[in-house]
Amino acid sequence: MFFILSKIIDFFLQPLCWIFILLGVAYFSKYTKRLILVTLGALILCSNGWFVNQCYLAYESPQVKLTQNYQWCIILGGGMMRAGEGYRTGETADRFIQPLLLYKKGIVKKLLITGGNVNIKGLKIDETQESKKVEEVLIAMGVKPEDIVLEESARNTHENAVYTKQMLKPYLKEKMVLVTSAMHMPRAKACYIKEGFIVDDFPADIKKKDTPSGILDLVIPQERNLGKFAELIREMAGYVIYKIVGFA
Repeated sequence: MFFILSKIIDFFLQPLCWIFILLGVAYFSKYTKRLILVTLGALILCSNGWFVNQCYLAYESPQVKLTQNYQWCIILGGGMMRAGEGYRTGETADRFIQPLLLYKKGIVKKLLITGGNVNIKGLKIDETQESKKVEEVLIAMGVKPEDIVLEESARNTHENAVYTKQMLKPYLKEKMVLVTSAMHMPRAKACYIKEGFIVDDFPADIKKKDTPSGILDLVIPQERNLGKFAELIREMAGYVIYKIVGFA
């Protein structure tokens, strides 16, 4: 039930949803002009590259350099592969590219990939088989099959931590590397610590821009920024909800 509710809440956290609601209210309100101005202001702000980047700079986990070797690296799934025949990498493919590099350097010995399908009957269809496909790609890139472990039941970050704990219980006293998107890392790390893990976080899929913004970023609205801002808002809301229900 929590999983289904979280997906419904996601819809109402999207800036475009807010804008449509504001336009609907404006249509029936006597303050139509004022509400339209508010809507335009919200649209301009949420599509502004500089503003969205500042939000990411404030929230995303910073890049780190690992200074020791580890037995286990935990990789959180979600968006690493796209559905379809063959191997189509997704927007968050960096979540398995960075662990692959750590493995190749000898910093980590084993990779655990956690994340199952997220089918919701009648609402969402997921035929990606992400964990299995990532495993096959990693093996093709030189990772030994015996060094990869799959956890394919988890549907959200809380379940990632719970089911991973069941598999790695003998190793809980060891420090492990946790890899997920930089934006997702604060919630993920809090969940794993809550379950008793000792982790060093290694953010991947970093979206923030550390270099100075140009004039175009400051003045030209872009639709892609709406999507980035929506992702961040949902993630921040997810962190708050996890704290409230005791998952993090």
